[in-house]
Amino acid sequence: MNRRKRLTLLIVLAITVCIFIIMGVSAALGQNTSASGTNFLGSILRPVQKLFTNVGTSVTDFFSFASDMGRFKEENETLKARVDELEQENRSLAALQEENARLREWLDFKEANPSLDIAMGEVIAKDPGVWFNVFTIDKGTNDGIQKDDVVVNTRGLVGRVMDVGANWAKVLSIIDEDSSVGAINSRTRDIAIVDGELLLGEEGRCKLNYISKDASLVVGDTIETSGLGGVYPPGILIGTVVEIKSDPQGFSQYAVIEPSVDFKHVQEVAVIRANTTADASADE
Repeated sequence: MNRRKRLTLLIVLAITVCIFIIMGVSAALGQNTSASGTNFLGSILRPVQKLFTNVGTSVTDFFSFASDMGRFKEENETLKARVDELEQENRSLAALQEENARLREWLDFKEANPSLDIAMGEVIAKDPGVWFNVFTIDKGTNDGIQKDDVVVNTRGLVGRVMDVGANWAKVLSIIDEDSSVGAINSRTRDIAIVDGELLLGEEGRCKLNYISKDASLVVGDTIETSGLGGVYPPGILIGTVVEIKSDPQGFSQYAVIEPSVDFKHVQEVAVIRANTTADASADE
């Protein structure tokens, strides 16, 4: 029996003893007094008896309530712990599902490009800022990577290797202002250049330049690599036209490109090693 229950029992016993004492006194006095005296004494003692009875009941109810509250609190803590456990299990399951989806995308990518000699890499560092303009991966010359090797992910073109060490490589993305990529409109086959641009780069976008004024270009057109320039192989998705503008002189037009790659959340990439690019160009 815990301390709280012992205290409750003692209080109830004390009240009970007091009530019995009062009842005994009342009975003893009733034998030696007149009916009127007995009635008078009863009228005095009855409220007292009622008071003790009510107090005893209230005290018992209070400690019973306190005991229930303690049990409820314990049960509540148990339930909260279980909820936290289930939430953690849900987070783990969501992470596993996300990882499985990424692995499936890479498997599909490899199956769709069986001739590519690629090295998989993970991002280990990036330049300050929200966007992945320049970042470092965990693969280098030890993995056959060279400067100007093309970097992609399952969504499309990421950029190229701008510097490389034994076990690391720094990647320049297509949204950086120092980037320039030979491009082609997949619908019309018109040639252009995709350049990084400072202000657009801050929005995660890039610019399609050197488009003829008479060229057919509409919002929604898909832009991919042209293969011209000797760095990027043809046919890699770059992005989609989201806005078309004329240059200040009015001789040409340019477009704003929404890259197919999410440059806020680059985690894994594939580096196309140079021998693959060279072999592909030779085959053509």
